[in-house]
Amino acid sequence: MASSSGLRVAGWPLARVVLMWSVVVVVSALAALAGYVLLDPATGSVGPGGQAFAQAFAAGALLTMLADTMLPEAYEEERNFTGALVVLGFAGSLGLAAL
Repeated sequence: MASSSGLRVAGWPLARVVLMWSVVVVVSALAALAGYVLLDPATGSVGPGGQAFAQAFAAGALLTMLADTMLPEAYEEERNFTGALVVLGFAGSLGLAAL
């Protein structure tokens, strides 16, 4: 949502910004519903390994997105490797914590 002000400054009409965020909300809700239905442990449709993979993938994607959007100084310096470096650092910290 923080980018909405930037879009408005760039000349996007308010209706277009609201429409864009509405589409994001609807697609996110549908994706959450699909994940709940397809990965429901009660149905046994996906084993524990598949669920762990889906959660790990989602966590990595979230860390990458946060790094690319919330760390602009790091992104200016490292460009496309920022997200991967943050995820590797996070994984390293988890590994050290596990020791």
